[in-house]
Amino acid sequence: MGGTNGSTTGRRYRRARRLRQERHGVVAVIGTLLALLVFFALFGIFLTQYLPLWMTDNESQLAAQAATSFASFKSSVDEQYALGGPQSYATPFVISSQGVPLLAQPTQGTLSFVPSTCAKGFWSTANGGGKSADQYGQPISAAYCSFVNVTETPTTSSSTTTTFSQSVPTGLLELVLPNRYYTPESYFFEDDGVVQAQSTGYQIMAFPPPLNVSVIGGNTTVHDTLLQLYGNSASATGQGSEEVYSHYGFSRLLSSSGVLVGTPGTAFTFTFEIGTLYPCAWFPYLYHVLSTSGATYVNDNTFNGTTTTPISSSTFPGSCFNTNGQTTLLSFSITNVNYASVYFAGIQVGMGVGST
Repeated sequence: MGGTNGSTTGRRYRRARRLRQERHGVVAVIGTLLALLVFFALFGIFLTQYLPLWMTDNESQLAAQAATSFASFKSSVDEQYALGGPQSYATPFVISSQGVPLLAQPTQGTLSFVPSTCAKGFWSTANGGGKSADQYGQPISAAYCSFVNVTETPTTSSSTTTTFSQSVPTGLLELVLPNRYYTPESYFFEDDGVVQAQSTGYQIMAFPPPLNVSVIGGNTTVHDTLLQLYGNSASATGQGSEEVYSHYGFSRLLSSSGVLVGTPGTAFTFTFEIGTLYPCAWFPYLYHVLSTSGATYVNDNTFNGTTTTPISSSTFPGSCFNTNGQTTLLSFSITNVNYASVYFAGIQVGMGVGST
């Protein structure tokens, strides 16, 4: 009569136990969600803050490695034509940065070699191409041509004096790094000088060519190099590194104390002309060489009938990169030169292991 119903008691116990289990399950789900939120918050900070810093450091290292490779390549080439060997050098060029595993792909650069960028070529016979005999060895058209020219002319001309002139297409080795986090960089090797460019308005002569002008004891001396890169066109894009071979072709040291251009000991005029796509690097360099030399120089205003940009502080090329590939001509003449030496050299460039 006064006892408790067993079935009712059991149902109450099972209901209370089930409610306690459900509360434990809710706490577990909420804890998991909070843990995921913390993870995604930290992962988001990693992606937006640490990953860019990591890749910026990787790409800056790639730019530094590229500069080192070009410096090493230039040093090898200088040794080859100045000493007449070794016959071949191999320079590794790193063309891709390190990546971030599973998160960021390496940045890949493009290494290219263009042996000649003179569309119509050079004429090599006197009075050829409608040119006069004193323009021997000049480009037929200098508007779309990368070249360098040196001319030595007697101060006092006569029927018995001759003019020395040599012009060559320079060829171009370039590495373009389209960095995504670090500043995009490009390096160009032409006429034994390395140009570094970061944008259309920023170009520097990272490693200058061996052009030296000095005045000592009243005597003006000029040293210069005409370097031609030739071979087969090549291009490489990918990861890792690419071997670039420099094969010694020829070199000749041409020196003059007035012998090449007239009576020995006669002062002469030394004219330097370059057709380049990177005037904002070449112009400051050439002007610095001239302005600090103490030599007397004049500005040229014509080259094969084409108006050039003279080297002076009051003039500067209006465009650094010509989108249509048009050449900017820079020129200067040093008067009353007593001695000049010019290396005329050729280096064959090959890309890839075993290239010739």
